[in-house]
Amino acid sequence: MYKFLKGLLCFFTHIIHPYKLIGKEKVKDGACVLVGNHYRLWDIVHMACTTKERVHFITKKELYKNKFLAYLCNKVEAIPVSRDGQDAKAIMTALRYLKKGEKISMFPEGTRNRTDAELLPLKGGAALFAIKAKAPVYPVMSIGKTKYFRMTPIIVGDPIDLSEFYDIKMTAEDYARAEDIVRERMLGVIHDYLRKKEEKKQAKARRKQEKKGAKRGEEQDGRGTDE
Repeated sequence: MYKFLKGLLCFFTHIIHPYKLIGKEKVKDGACVLVGNHYRLWDIVHMACTTKERVHFITKKELYKNKFLAYLCNKVEAIPVSRDGQDAKAIMTALRYLKKGEKISMFPEGTRNRTDAELLPLKGGAALFAIKAKAPVYPVMSIGKTKYFRMTPIIVGDPIDLSEFYDIKMTAEDYARAEDIVRERMLGVIHDYLRKKEEKKQAKARRKQEKKGAKRGEEQDGRGTDE
């Protein structure tokens, strides 16, 4: 059922919200936490398409009020969690999957971003899962809000290494610092992509100007020869 739904959703999403997934080869087999910014419901598909392995999605409990969505969530072994994130059962379920070598995904903003901000403050959770399971975190970032029938780059960043926190007695301040690292790296993926895009744009403009200059030079040389 999971593979069927994944294939169906990937096909449908590519038509309605086309996207280009860049860097998915960075996601290695085995346990990890996939995190991303959240604009639309379809963002969940981007996570699934980073790997051939099953991804357990952390979803809000409200989805389960709809019988059809509840059926689908149960079939793909999603993990329902309360809005406030204080859900011991969900935490234990997610950690159990990670310790079995499986993947989980989440949107640590906690809700869809309907503002102009690049990334909302994180509600937490990603660092906690990664540290307790000693698993890497992979940012999967949408560059701008996805739009109907318009290509959107989805960038998979390098794994976020939180191993400095693995073998220490964690305090609330330690978890907050770890979450700050996750947020900075998530933003870094967006900024690095935009910077490289601008550099390519400027390099293209310079080449264009150089070609125009060379052409003008050739034309001037030609006129000089005619004279």
